[in-house]
Amino acid sequence: MKFTKLMSEPGEIEIVYGENRFLWAHGNDATLAYHGNNRAAFILDLAAVGVAIGEEGATNPTDPPVEVEDNRGNVPNAIQGLGGGQDCTVNFCENDLASGFLQKYKINVPEGQNAANCEGCSITMELIFEGEAWLSIAFSEDGKMIGSEAVIGIPGSIPQKYMLGGYDVSVIQLMPEEQQTL
Repeated sequence: MKFTKLMSEPGEIEIVYGENRFLWAHGNDATLAYHGNNRAAFILDLAAVGVAIGEEGATNPTDPPVEVEDNRGNVPNAIQGLGGGQDCTVNFCENDLASGFLQKYKINVPEGQNAANCEGCSITMELIFEGEAWLSIAFSEDGKMIGSEAVIGIPGSIPQKYMLGGYDVSVIQLMPEEQQTL
């Protein structure tokens, strides 16, 4: 699943050039359903070149761990480090979300702007999964699922934006057409 999203959109959770709370999840097949344990929360600092905090993908064990609540209020052992010192405004950076599940991302900065103070910046994300299943990346203010906004990709369809109203699939609501700006 690959998409590009504006980092700042009216009425939506802003993605900042700095620390952001994300959630990822994937299903066991192509039908949108409960993800089971196939999910986690992580912090990605887009201002720190190639640095992320998450449950997996550690490449810099000297960084101190940071506690991040997952979407059920649990605090996993968070780990920092990835990207190999790349500038994520020039090249795609990578984040191993879980075994067989990779996130690539790049900040797109319009000409004449800078990432730290940008009007019109967007982020391109690609989620690569070994197998066929629905995939999701969510933007969160508190690291919890409820109240977050997600991009969900279901095999055979284009990624779309959703509001996460609860843990049951019945309260995962497609955002209105005017907010489908991917």
